[in-house]
Amino acid sequence: MEQNNQYSDQRNKYIKNYFLTTKPSPLSLNTYIYIVSFLMIAAVVLMLIFQSKSITVPIIAIVSLILYRVIIYPYYKKKRNFESKIPDSDINKWLIEDLKKKVQKRAVEYLQLEDENLTDEQFIIIPYPVFHSTQKIDDENLHRVLTDDGYFNYSYWNVQVLILSSSYLSYYFCSYNWLEDEILNEKTSEFFYEDIALVRNDIEQVNFVSKWNDNKLNEANILKLINVSGDFLYLITELPELKSSPTTIVDQQRVVQVLRMILRQIRKVKNPRQEPIIQFPAHSSQIEEEALISA
Repeated sequence: MEQNNQYSDQRNKYIKNYFLTTKPSPLSLNTYIYIVSFLMIAAVVLMLIFQSKSITVPIIAIVSLILYRVIIYPYYKKKRNFESKIPDSDINKWLIEDLKKKVQKRAVEYLQLEDENLTDEQFIIIPYPVFHSTQKIDDENLHRVLTDDGYFNYSYWNVQVLILSSSYLSYYFCSYNWLEDEILNEKTSEFFYEDIALVRNDIEQVNFVSKWNDNKLNEANILKLINVSGDFLYLITELPELKSSPTTIVDQQRVVQVLRMILRQIRKVKNPRQEPIIQFPAHSSQIEEEALISA
C-alpha cells in the first residue's frame, strides 16, 4: 500500500511538472556581462574603501553566491525541470487510466449502481477539455501543453460517462481537475431504452468562448439521444478547434452503432414484461483501441 501511495505521489508530481513547467528563456550574453562587470566594479570599490583583500574577497564571494542563487540557479533549475518532463504518450496513458479508475468509479457510486454486476463493455467514457472559466473553475487553473504531434494535452476535463445496463442507460457528468484529482459539477440522468426515440451524430455550429482562442469556437461534434417525452441528452464528443489528443476522442460512430444495436434488441422482445437480455458486442473490448474509451 505504501509503495502504491509513493508511486501515485510521484506520478502526480510528474503530471504537475508536465503542465506547470514552461521552457525558460535562456540567459542572454548581456546578463553574464552585466554580472561580471558588476562584480569587477564592486571589487574595485571595496578595495578602494577597505584596501584589504581579506575583506574584499569574502564580500565579493558572498555577492557572487547571491547573484547565482537569484539569477543563474533558477534558470538552470527550470531548464532541468523542463527537460525532465515525461513524454506526451505517458500523459495520454495516465489520463485514460485515471478517467477509468477514478471518474468511472465515482460515477458508479454517485448513481448508486451495483458495481459487481457491471462489466467492462458497459462503460463509455466521453471526455472533452474544459476550455473556459465557470463558477467553480478559474481560468488560471486551466492549462494545456502543445505536444510534439501538434495536438494539445489539457489539465481540466469535462467527463461524460454512459453506463449501459440491461434495461436503461445511465448518464454521469463531472468536471475533473486532473492536477488536484478533484471532481466538480456532478450531475446525472437516466433513460430507459424503450423510451429513446432517436440516436444520432451531428456537427453543430456553436458560439463558445475559449481561454486559448482569439475567436470563439464555432464547431462541435455532438452525440444526441432524444426521448419520446421530448427530453434529450446532448454529449459533446469533440471540439475540433481545441486540437485535443486523438487518444481522448471517442469513435462517435461506434458509440451510435452500439446504442442502436441495443435499441434494436429491445424492440425485438415480443413480451414487454420480459426483461430484455442485452448481448454486448464481442468487439467491445477493442473499442478503446479505436478511441472509444471504455472501462
